[in-house]
Amino acid sequence: MKKVQWLPMSLLAAALAGASAMADDAIVPPLPQPAKATALVSEAPFVPNSILVRFSANLTPTSRANFRQLVGGTLEKEFSLVPGLEHIKVDIDVPTAINTLKAFSGLVLYAEPDYVVQRCAPPNDPSYGVLWGMNNIGQTVNGDPGIANADINAPEAWATTTGSAVTVIADIDTGVNYNHPDLAANSWINPGEIAGNGIDDDGNGYIDDTRGWDFVNNDNNPIDDNGHGTHTAGTFGAVGNNGVGVTGVNWQCKIMALKFLNSAGSGSTSGALAALNYAVNKGVKVSNNSWGGGGFSQSMLDAINSAAGIGHIFVAAAGNGGADQIGDNNDSLPSYPASYNAANVISVASTTNNDTRSSFSNYGATSVDLGAPGSTIYSTYGSGYAYLSGTSMATPHVTGVVALVQTLNPTWTHEQVKQRILSTARPVSALAGFTVSGGVLNAAAAVAGAPPVNSAPTVTISSPANGQSFNTGTSITFTGSATDTQDGSLTAALAWSSSIQGALGTGGSFSRSDLIIGTHVITAIVTDSGGLNGSASVTISVQDPAAAPPAAPSNLTGTRLARGSGRINWVDNASNETAFEIQRERRSGSSWVGTTNLGPAAANSTSFSDSPGRNRWRYRVRAVNLDGGSAWTGWVELDLR
Repeated sequence: MKKVQWLPMSLLAAALAGASAMADDAIVPPLPQPAKATALVSEAPFVPNSILVRFSANLTPTSRANFRQLVGGTLEKEFSLVPGLEHIKVDIDVPTAINTLKAFSGLVLYAEPDYVVQRCAPPNDPSYGVLWGMNNIGQTVNGDPGIANADINAPEAWATTTGSAVTVIADIDTGVNYNHPDLAANSWINPGEIAGNGIDDDGNGYIDDTRGWDFVNNDNNPIDDNGHGTHTAGTFGAVGNNGVGVTGVNWQCKIMALKFLNSAGSGSTSGALAALNYAVNKGVKVSNNSWGGGGFSQSMLDAINSAAGIGHIFVAAAGNGGADQIGDNNDSLPSYPASYNAANVISVASTTNNDTRSSFSNYGATSVDLGAPGSTIYSTYGSGYAYLSGTSMATPHVTGVVALVQTLNPTWTHEQVKQRILSTARPVSALAGFTVSGGVLNAAAAVAGAPPVNSAPTVTISSPANGQSFNTGTSITFTGSATDTQDGSLTAALAWSSSIQGALGTGGSFSRSDLIIGTHVITAIVTDSGGLNGSASVTISVQDPAAAPPAAPSNLTGTRLARGSGRINWVDNASNETAFEIQRERRSGSSWVGTTNLGPAAANSTSFSDSPGRNRWRYRVRAVNLDGGSAWTGWVELDLR
């Protein structure tokens, strides 16, 4: 498809000044009304002067730059994981910048705040104990006798596997103390990078990133200056059977340190995006995400969904409730990123050594997948060890078992891995009706037995046909079917959506006549009883049959008003123009030079005044709208000396 260079009208004079000529296919969209700083949908805190924007794939780099200028923005980073997604710094307030860009629907797919996120802070009731989460024999933890077998059955799992030195686990957190005596041997070293040579050897955009990356300070030293990330890393990956400290779920693995939370445990959505982008580009298939906060981010959801393309599992902490530290229901009050509705997210609640839900732990019958030990968990911290409690501590137990399952079954999809984790959860009454599985992580069952028997549904779209075009107002019939080996026909449960219009309908057949102009990726998706998704997509276009470029103006004349200033006049022959483009050139010897794009003049205009200085000048005019530009008029000369 030929790319179109969109030139926001308010930027024509500034952004294109000095250009030799406007491209023949340049199209000028109508100038939106000045954006008002309306309230954002979410009241969650966000980073000032920082936004996330996804542009249409049809826009050229120059056009993107023009849109950034429209909000006084500078490009901070592009995310290869989601085509068209950019992190932009703006010099106006965030709501105004977002509302301004949203005026260009179809060209700007979305614009949203760069939400502030945080580590899942532990509750203010620290306790002490032993590694009961791995193997509970009824030992007392902080004066509370545990219940035997209220654990993840780790010793039984280790009889099958203790992990692999080639399995990489991304810890997206406050960093990792990779020098810790219980972590050093399992810390990831980038095999594609040569340390200290000042060269990006592996071509991933980061120089000398031998240990991972620090997205807070933008350097190659992701050392933990908080303690939280080191604690989570110890639970899923501390070296086992080495006679030192504790053991992780994986006795051997490689811990990739990706620091995006600062020393206070605070970070941004753009930082989390960059960390996930880094991990996926390196082929990492599981990440630990013991953090949360901020509002819903389409950018983050897009990135997580894209990560599923390599089978990546995004394990996330369900959250530790509100200010009162009493667990919230994520079904009614979502906690992100755990609440993102993506097939490769596993949301984790916290349990106690008595097989009860931790009082601080969030829950959700449809939005939180399972529980794992999270109260009074002993793990690596700083250069030593500490007890911490929270869903942050529960999450790495699950991350560790995901890595064990992936190690044993390297060809499994993310759906198969997630289903194995949920279907083998150990049922406990305290989680019945409070999580999807109603149970606690069971490492032994997850690594044992045959692959899951469940297969994903097959979805077919019969109509519309891929590549079909429709005029606006046409009734479009959507027809499809879904079958599943285990569940039979799932056609009635099909959910249809458009990439630019959202939800369209459900079931095997329905019609819509209100699709908006543009290119729609139509997707039909269904989920079977085992949690596996099946989908199919087609691309269609909707167009305005009456659309056409405007007629060219005529009778162009010029009038000298004073020394250095003049006016041009023309006859407007169009009724569908959105503006007039004007070009000017200066006489230099026997040549005309310095082609400059002026204006634009508003629709229905018939004159334009200019004060270019004392010289000989010439001008020409054409009409434009969203469907193109008319022919240029001939040149008219003005002597303004």
